[in-house]
Amino acid sequence: MNPDVDAVVFDLDGTLINLGGFVDWERAQEDVFKTYLDQGCEEGTVDVCRAKGLWSILEDMYRLNAGDHGERKATDIQEAVYRTLSGYEEEGVQLCAKMPGCLEALEWLRDRCIPMGVCTRNSHTAAEKALREQGIAHYFEVVVGCTTRHRTKPHPDQLLECYRVLKVEPSRGVVVGDSHQDVIMGKTVGSYTIAVPMYFSSLEKMKDAGVDRVIDSLAELPPALMDIYPINDAPSK
Repeated sequence: MNPDVDAVVFDLDGTLINLGGFVDWERAQEDVFKTYLDQGCEEGTVDVCRAKGLWSILEDMYRLNAGDHGERKATDIQEAVYRTLSGYEEEGVQLCAKMPGCLEALEWLRDRCIPMGVCTRNSHTAAEKALREQGIAHYFEVVVGCTTRHRTKPHPDQLLECYRVLKVEPSRGVVVGDSHQDVIMGKTVGSYTIAVPMYFSSLEKMKDAGVDRVIDSLAELPPALMDIYPINDAPSK
């Protein structure tokens, strides 16, 4: 019996592979701030935003730049920043490793002809390189990384793009990730959500976001997906 789902969309870092553990985020963040300044952004504005952390500054600076300079200029600035960030992420690609149970879970899904995608805040280039380096790129029909075309998590833009390519209704998809932002993203569009927390993940935030299932590793993903069948009370395919 196959699980009653039409597609599974994974987060990348911390879920499929451990990439972030090999990225110098502190140095990357400082270089991101420098890139904004090199692109002509006001130092006072950058200093205000930088106190909120790396991922917040990306959204805040784009919004402020769009208001001050227009969306086209804001997009050009953001693309320069993303190139800077991608360089640091790509440095970690050669050192990253698959998370426990990753290959077994992907094989199980492929054997059941369930389409898979990746939705990540990592750069699109770094994500594709990491998947190729780990020998698992061929499992995925779509990879949507951090670009100026889509708002990043917890906004559902990237996830909806995955579903569009996979030709799957969001309510028929499953989101698997290691953060509450993955859960929020999935629940926003009506997907079933499965969390695989890492040591830095906030289980409480995941529960507050309405996560449907929490597992200890991807080795537990197959039985978790099989449990969706009785939950949905729908006939198997």
